[in-house]
Order: sequence, then C-alpha cells, then structure tokens
Amino acid sequence: MRKKGLMTAAFLLFLSAGLLARAPGCLSGKMERPGQPEWPKFYAICVVSEKDVLNAINSLGAPDGCYTEILPGGQLVVIMENKLYLFPIVGGNLEGGGAPADSGSVVGKGVADFSLEGWLSMKDTQDKQHYTWTPLGLSASGFCLPLIYSFEGSTGVDMIRITNPGTKSLFVDAVIGYGMEAERR
Repeated sequence: MRKKGLMTAAFLLFLSAGLLARAPGCLSGKMERPGQPEWPKFYAICVVSEKDVLNAINSLGAPDGCYTEILPGGQLVVIMENKLYLFPIVGGNLEGGGAPADSGSVVGKGVADFSLEGWLSMKDTQDKQHYTWTPLGLSASGFCLPLIYSFEGSTGVDMIRITNPGTKSLFVDAVIGYGMEAERR
C-alpha cells in the first residue's frame, strides 16, 4: 500500500513537472535550495542542434559571462559531460514536504519563459525501450529528473533541450549538471 501511495505521489509530481517546466523562471543556477547537497559540477560539452539560436557555443562549459541567445520560438539541444540522475529527497520525504535534490541548473540572465526537457529512456506497455523528450521539473535553484523516472530503472540522461516559447530572447551562459562523482566519459 505504501508503494502505491509513493507511486501515485511520484506520478502527480511528474505531471506537474510539465506545468512547472513551462512556467516563467529565473535563469540563475547560482541560488542554492536550503539543504541542497554540494556535489561536483559538470557542464554541457556539445551542441547537438539549434534552431533560431545565436552563438550556441557560448552555452558550453562553465559559466563565463558569454551568452547564447535563444530567439523567441528557438530551441537548443546540448549533450552533458556526464549523465544526470534523480537524486535523493532533501528536506525530509515526499509526504513531509521534501523534494528531490537538483540534478542540474541553467545559468543565464533575466527572467524568461522557457521549457526544459531531457531525452529519457522509457518502456512502453509491451516492455520495449524507447526514448522521448520528457519535461524536467524546475525549482528556484535548478531542475531535476521526473520522480516517475526513478522507477524505470534509470540509466541517466545526458541530452537536454531548452526551448523558448516566449516573446523575448532567452540568454543562457551554461547548463550545469550535479553528480555524486564527476567521472569523465
């Protein structure tokens, strides 16, 4: 019974992540959520695709004050140096108001309407594995993988898509991942 309640809570949180991922957010990546573990950082290392993006290469590596501009309706897909994973709950447990620790953050400037997705492996009803773009949950300090993903036997995700559905440009300096260990590919 407890597992069913946890699965239900995780599924509802996953559904709300799609709404959160489209909400206006602050692109800072420098704010820390209370109780957030301090894990090693790694960064986006390769631009996979871009649509209506200026200076896409500026989003790679550690934050350096050089920005990629994602124009309205634009989209940027990057590969991370390491895989991102769902981390343990911080601040208690799900029932006590806790939340998963951030898997990463986006460093930029300004407040913007954007969506953030990961290229996640899922199993269909016939237990066949396939990949799909899945909304990532946003927090004031970063983003995390959907909780439901942790029940799929996660192998992590290393491809991130940032979309600008707004009417103003989106400025991104870096995409940061957090890991318990910073192993190179």
